[in-house]
Amino acid sequence: MTETAETIEDVEFLRVKFRELKTQAREELEVLRRDRDQMREYKQIRDEHNKEVKALIESVKAEREERDRINKDINEAKERRRAIHAQLKSVYDDIRELRSNLVGSPSNDQRRMMRRVEELEWRQQTEQISRDEEVSIIEEIARIEAQLVKIGEEKEKQDRISEQRRLARKLKEEASDAHAKVLTLSEQSQIHHQEVVRIRPQLEEYKKSADTAHKNFVEWLKKVKEGETRLKDQRTQIDEIQTKLRKQTVDKREIEREEHRVQQKEQERERVETAVEKLQSGKRLTFDEFILAQRTVTSDKKKSKKRKKGSEDAEPEAKAAIEPDIEDEFADLDLDDDEVVEEESTEVEIEETSEDTTEE
Repeated sequence: MTETAETIEDVEFLRVKFRELKTQAREELEVLRRDRDQMREYKQIRDEHNKEVKALIESVKAEREERDRINKDINEAKERRRAIHAQLKSVYDDIRELRSNLVGSPSNDQRRMMRRVEELEWRQQTEQISRDEEVSIIEEIARIEAQLVKIGEEKEKQDRISEQRRLARKLKEEASDAHAKVLTLSEQSQIHHQEVVRIRPQLEEYKKSADTAHKNFVEWLKKVKEGETRLKDQRTQIDEIQTKLRKQTVDKREIEREEHRVQQKEQERERVETAVEKLQSGKRLTFDEFILAQRTVTSDKKKSKKRKKGSEDAEPEAKAAIEPDIEDEFADLDLDDDEVVEEESTEVEIEETSEDTTEE
């Protein structure tokens, strides 16, 4: 098998391989596009669910913050209620202690004792009594007055009890208000707590869905990366084959141009030899053949003179025999000028056509 045949087989093999790789690359590209679409779909699902998760987290956060704020107010109201209850307990303790120290009813005992003193004084002033009786009356009056002093002290205790009872009623109202506030705030807190409880399952569901979508996205991203790598390898092989085919095409054209140049030179050499042969044999020449033969003979003479410089004097006759003078050659032709011109008009056109075809 010749080198040309091997080259043709190599080129054909490369072309077949090139077509196969292009087909594979188109199929791989189609698969890659589908994989990318699937990957983008999972990415969109993941992003949308992550957006929902973020919104729900913000909602839960807002509900918890509001619930915690209300719970803080509840704790403050409860603390206020406990403080009031403690103060109320202290007031009731004071009342019980004051009541335990009371001797009797201050108002009734005081009026009765004052009437008794008036009676004793009136008797002392109006009746004739003995010394002993008068001493007895004075002592009784003194005893009653001492009791009246104690009764005055009991009245202060009673006033203190009344004051503490008024304070206790006020504290009861404040405790009731604090308790009502606790109940109201507790209801509000429960509303926000129930909202958190309601959102939590949705949040978990979206998080789970987003995690699944992300997992699928990662899997398809891996497939896409692998497909891109395969496609890149195929394109590299395609580029390499294209480079080889391009180089072989360039080499082939260069060879063809070289062969064409060699063929042109061979044709030119044959034309020159034909023209010179006609010139030397005295045959009829076209004008182009005459010019070509004259140019060739003249060039050969110059080359011969350069080669044989210094030996022309030794061999003048031999040179004349080998290369006859161009005028003598044309003298032997015995051509009429009109015949030359006529022949030229016919044959030059043929030669020009032949030359144009060769050059093409």
